[in-house]
Amino acid sequence: MEKRAHAGGNAEFTLNVRFGPFELDLRRRELHKEGRRIRLQEQPFQILRILLESPGEVVSREKIRERLWPDETVVEFDHSINAAIRRLRDALRDSADNPRYIKTIARQGYCFIGKAETERATSGEPIAVIPENDLKNRQVDAPRRAGLPLNPRIIVPVLLATIILIVWAGAWYYSRGPRSQTAPLQPLMRLDVDLGNDASPGSDRGANAILSPDGTRLVYVSHSKLFTRRLDQAEVTELPGTEDAQVPFFSPDGQWVGFFARGSLNKISIQKSQVIPLGPNSSSGNGASWGEDGDIIAGFNFRLARISSTGGIPTPVTELAPGEIVHRWPQILPGAKAVLFSAYRSLTGLDGATIEVVSLRDGRRKTLVQGGTWGRYLPSGHLVYISQGTLFAVSFDPERLEVRGTPMPVLEEVAYSAAVGSAQIDFSRTGTLVYRSSRAGSGSVTIRWLDDSGNTRPLLPVPGNYLSPTLSPDGSRLALTSAGDIWVYEWGRGSMTRLTFGGGYGNPLWSPDGRYIVFRALSQRVRGIWWIRADGTGQPQALTQSNNPQLPWSFPADGKRLAFNELSPATGDDIWTVPVETGSSGLRAGKPELFLQTPFQERSPMFSPDGRWMAYQSNESGKYEVYVQAFPDGHGKRQISADTGQYPVWSRNGRDLFFVSNRVLMSASYQVGGESFIVEKPRVWFERKIANFASTKSYDPAPDGKSIVALMAAETSEEPHDRLIFLLNFFDELRRRAALPSN
Repeated sequence: MEKRAHAGGNAEFTLNVRFGPFELDLRRRELHKEGRRIRLQEQPFQILRILLESPGEVVSREKIRERLWPDETVVEFDHSINAAIRRLRDALRDSADNPRYIKTIARQGYCFIGKAETERATSGEPIAVIPENDLKNRQVDAPRRAGLPLNPRIIVPVLLATIILIVWAGAWYYSRGPRSQTAPLQPLMRLDVDLGNDASPGSDRGANAILSPDGTRLVYVSHSKLFTRRLDQAEVTELPGTEDAQVPFFSPDGQWVGFFARGSLNKISIQKSQVIPLGPNSSSGNGASWGEDGDIIAGFNFRLARISSTGGIPTPVTELAPGEIVHRWPQILPGAKAVLFSAYRSLTGLDGATIEVVSLRDGRRKTLVQGGTWGRYLPSGHLVYISQGTLFAVSFDPERLEVRGTPMPVLEEVAYSAAVGSAQIDFSRTGTLVYRSSRAGSGSVTIRWLDDSGNTRPLLPVPGNYLSPTLSPDGSRLALTSAGDIWVYEWGRGSMTRLTFGGGYGNPLWSPDGRYIVFRALSQRVRGIWWIRADGTGQPQALTQSNNPQLPWSFPADGKRLAFNELSPATGDDIWTVPVETGSSGLRAGKPELFLQTPFQERSPMFSPDGRWMAYQSNESGKYEVYVQAFPDGHGKRQISADTGQYPVWSRNGRDLFFVSNRVLMSASYQVGGESFIVEKPRVWFERKIANFASTKSYDPAPDGKSIVALMAAETSEEPHDRLIFLLNFFDELRRRAALPSN
C-alpha cells in the first residue's frame, strides 16, 4: 500500500484502500460501502487502518494498544480492544468464526486476510494479501509453549507476594520525603487477582475491598462478613462478629477497621479480632473516615457527624443546604483540618451530586466539583472522583481547599453505585490502587416477572439503572424511576412515557383509581410530595410541603389517605399519614398526622388493602425487621420477619404480606379476626436474589396475586467471580497524566 514519508520519519497513508465492496477514505477518515458511508467510531477505524498497513501479517494486540493509547491512558485495554474489534466486524458484516477480512490469531493478535488494493499502487498492480492457507502455514512455524497447569492456590499467593514486595518498595520510595522534580516516575503496573466464585462482592453500598494505609493488608466484604489477608501471605482470616458488615474503613495506623452493621457504627482490632460498638442505632451506613486526631466522621441521619474512635455521642459537622437530602462518603484531609464529602439531592440517585469540602475549624464550606461523587484526596496532590464510572483527577490544594486546572479522566470502567454514589475503589498512601471493574454490569438491572415456582420472564429486559417498579391497579402499566425522572411503561403497546423532566424525582406511587402518580420531588425549592396525571398530561402539582424530605409509600384501597415517611434531622425516619381528596382538578391533601415516631428508624409504611393495618420496617432490635400495627390507634403490634426484613407490601387479594429478607422475597399468610391479626410463619416465595437499593423497594406484586415484578441484576455470560484489580505506582501515573500546576 502506497505511503509517503514525512518529516517525522514515520509513514503516512495518502491513498484510499478498497477491499470487497468497501473503500477506506484515509483523507476524510471515512469508510464507505458501495458509495454509502458506514458509521465507524474512531478506535475501530484506527484498528482497520493498522491492519491494512500490514496486510497478511499478524498485528499484535500490544502494537494496537501502543497505537491507540500512546499516552499510556489507564484503561481496560483488553476489554477496549475486544469491543473495538467487535464494532469493526459489525461494520464490515464480518464473522470471527468464518472471517472474510479480519482473522483472530490465537494468543498473538489479528490479521487482515482479504484482498485489498489502492487507487494507485507502486507496482501498478493491486496489492494481493497472503492467502489464508499460506497464513496458516506461517503460523505452524511459530514457537509454542508447553501447557502449564494454572492452580489458583499457587497463582494467587504468588501474585499477592509480588504485590507486597512492590508495595514495600513503594512505601520506602515515598517515605524518603519530598522528591526532586527530576526523580524518575515509576511505571504503572497492573495485577488482576481472582478471589474465586465462592467469594461474594457484598453490597453496592461503599467500597467492599480496602487497603491499609501502608498498602500491606487487604480487607474485603464477602457474604456480608469481613475478611482480611496480608498481601504477602496466602491465608485469609475471617474477622469474627462482623455479620452484615458494610462500608469498612481503616484507622490511620492500620490496626483497626471500622464498619457499619445492623444500624450501628463499630470497630474491630485486626490483631485481637474484638468488635467494639461506637455509635447509636441511628447511623445509616453513609460512609466514615478515621482522622489522625482519633475522631471519626461518619454519615449519621443524612448529615455528617463527629464521634470519638472510643465511642460516644455524635456531634454534627454539616448541615443540609437548600435542596440537599443527604451527605455521604466523607474523607478527613491530612491534619484533620477539613473533610471532603459528597452531597446529593436524592436518596437513590446521583441527581445534582456535588463534591464538597468543609473546614473543621470554622465550618466554612465550598463546592469543589459539580456532577461528581466519591471524592478522595491522594498524597500525589490530586482530588479524584467518579463520574459515570470514570475516575477523574484534578490538582487540589489541601491548605487552600481549592482545585486547580481541568479534571482529566484517568481510569475507565470503575464499578460504582448509581443509586448511592459509592465506588468500588480504594487507595493506599504508598500509591497502590485496588478496584473492581464495571465490565460485569455493576449497577445495571433488568425488570422481570417472577412466580412462586421459581420461573422468570422479561418485562423490560434491556438493562438500565431502574428504581422503584410499581404496577398500576389494573396491572397493565408500570411506573419506575430512571435517571432521576418518573416514567410509565405500557407493555401492551411497548411504549415508555416520561412524566417528569430535570431529575430529582423518585418513589412513584399510583393512586388507587390509576389516574394519578404521586412521587417525591427534590428538584423544587420546597420539598414535599407531588402528583401528576399518569397519562403524562399536565404539570406536576404539590400535594404536601415540608422543610424535611418526604417519601410517599402507600394508599389504602379507597385512596382517602396517604402513608409517607418524613426524614427529620432530629429523629430520622418517622411515619406520617395525610387525608387525600380526589376531584376534577386532581389530588388535594389535608393536614398531615404523625403515626409513629421513636428514637429508631421506621420506614416503608404500607396500608393494608382495607386500611385497618399498617406494615412497616424498624431497626429497633438492632437490625431491620417487619412489623404490623393496627391503624390508626397502633395497638396489636406484631413482628412478622424473623431474621431481617425490609420493604413490606400487601398482596392485593388480602391474604399475604410480602417482604425482603437478605434480598430474598418472603411471604407470610395472615388472617384478620375482629381486632386480632394472626400471621403464619414466613416462607420463601422466590429463592433467587433480587436487586436491593436503599430507601426504595425493588418489587411489586401483581393484582392477580400469582406473580411479582422485580428488579434483577443484569445477567452476564461469565460465571460469577470476585475479581480485584491492583494498579501499582498509581500516584506516579497521576503525575504523568495529570501534572500538577507549577507554583
